Amino acid sequence: MKVSPRRDFFRYMAIFGLATWGVTPLLAKGTKEKTMYQDSPKDGKTCVECLHFLPETNECKIVEGSISPEGWCILYFKDPRLK
Repeated sequence: MKVSPRRDFFRYMAIFGLATWGVTPLLAKGTKEKTMYQDSPKDGKTCVECLHFLPETNECKIVEGSISPEGWCILYFKDPRLK
């Protein structure tokens, strides 16, 4: 049974897509401008309570640059481990 050229095309595109996704760097961070970062809290929410904040270095896992513990951005997500 011969496989159709169309089926071959989709098979190769699926493999190519998976290979591309596998080598794409997942460590890319967004800029402060794109994440609307501010050095002050918003509605009582601060970076120090965010899941993405790294307190030992005052950095964020997803926003580039130095981050204030009292800052805030649109990617804020309260750390569920904090009460």
